[in-house]
Amino acid sequence: MQASRQAGAEPNWSALAGDALYWESWGEQYALFDNLSGETHLLPEQTARVLRKIGEHACTARQLAESLCAETDESCEEHFVMDITRLLQQLQVVGLVEKSAPCD
Repeated sequence: MQASRQAGAEPNWSALAGDALYWESWGEQYALFDNLSGETHLLPEQTARVLRKIGEHACTARQLAESLCAETDESCEEHFVMDITRLLQQLQVVGLVEKSAPCD
């Protein structure tokens, strides 16, 4: 029973170490230089907010979505959680975030 519960558990997500990332902003756009890969990423404001949040501490996509919703006093709908999950997966592909095992 324990193994099946763990298999369905949401992973935690974490960002690269803060000292590996250099930020610049221009209004609602952000440039992020990844010192480890040498790549620069242009990000919209929402993506930058997501990266900064998980840079503070690892969390699940659901926890992240709920935290973002709480900042704006909006209800956290399931479709928003799915949008955040997809965004985290895209950020993983470019190497800016990584999954870790869920906490028990």
